[in-house]
Amino acid sequence: MLGLAVLAYRTYFARPKLRVVHSGIKSGAAADYEKVITGRNAVNLNTADASKIETLPGIGPKLAREIVAYRVEHGSFLLKEDLMKVKGIGQNKFDGIKDLIALE
Repeated sequence: MLGLAVLAYRTYFARPKLRVVHSGIKSGAAADYEKVITGRNAVNLNTADASKIETLPGIGPKLAREIVAYRVEHGSFLLKEDLMKVKGIGQNKFDGIKDLIALE
């Protein structure tokens, strides 16, 4: 019985919980790591022009202009999910680019 208690303690209580904390700071090794993960620099939707937004997969010239027009009319994007308010950006398209965009 004592063995089961020790096993339960080691399994559920004594095991450290690892959490990944995203600081938002992109410099040095963290910036290099992000480039490796995404294969490119993230596109900042709040400052990028239409030609830079077009580099995202599935975003053509017309949709890039729509994103810029939405930003001009409504102000900066506060959440990545706000991009889905732009006509032409649905859940599937958003899922494909959410790791490639930034809102700095």
